[in-house]
Amino acid sequence: MADLSQAIWSNELYRKLILTIIIVLGQSLLSRLLIWIATNKIPEDSPHIYTIRKAISYSVTILAALLIFGIWVEGLSDLSVALGILAAGLAFALQEVIGSFAGWLTIISGRPFSVGDRIETSDIRGDVVDVSILRTTLMEIGNWLQGDHNTGRIVTVSNAFIFKEPLYNYSAYLRFIWDEISVPVTYESDWQQAIVIMLETVRSHPSFQDLQPQADEQRRLARRKLAVKITSLEPRVFVKLTDNWIELGMVYPVDNDLRRTFRSEISQQILSQFAAANITIASQTVAITRFPTNKGLTDA
Repeated sequence: MADLSQAIWSNELYRKLILTIIIVLGQSLLSRLLIWIATNKIPEDSPHIYTIRKAISYSVTILAALLIFGIWVEGLSDLSVALGILAAGLAFALQEVIGSFAGWLTIISGRPFSVGDRIETSDIRGDVVDVSILRTTLMEIGNWLQGDHNTGRIVTVSNAFIFKEPLYNYSAYLRFIWDEISVPVTYESDWQQAIVIMLETVRSHPSFQDLQPQADEQRRLARRKLAVKITSLEPRVFVKLTDNWIELGMVYPVDNDLRRTFRSEISQQILSQFAAANITIASQTVAITRFPTNKGLTDA
């Protein structure tokens, strides 16, 4: 048995294979051990656990790859041959993988989005929950649900999408967006009072009051990197005249995660205050005119 082990170890190919297997197994065990040590005393719901796990996993994997590369490449000639074969194989067979890897490099270097951002690309919207070397994972929002409600589905897309599709980021620099509510009121109603009610409903909401100082700071920081136009954060109402009613469109800023909830709450308050002020919300009506029958014409 000793002679067999010595013969195997003396064979260069077998020796490299054995060392490679040992490094791969050691990489898996070391990664798990370091993650357990680093996260053992951190609460399970801490947002730092994800970052720690990713940093340890990438670091140990890179170290293992360098060790394996050092085992198989011993000289300059071997390095040239290895790089040539690797480049040819990747270019021919792994085009999509190369695109995904290049997309990952773009994501981590250019940071068009990060974990926790809400993004939209093509027909997919969601919150980024993971960015790996080849894929980005989203928690889907919208789709068959109205508003920005979570559907519960996990969506995985190739990182190559960063080069192929437009990317909409809801929270890269600003954590708020502008939303609009349109309310039609009759011409007989006090539309000026309706405007006052709508504006005060938004201004008095606790979420809006909390948003204003945060939004001002976010825009100040964003101005350091982008030519962001600074506009007033106050809600505004725009008036549009139609044949049937006066349309009041209110535009206001809202936190990304609260858009649907905020709209529902202020809509309920507007309805209640409109009813108290005798302001009538208009609706499409159809007037039916009754024509006299032939009998009526004969009698006349």
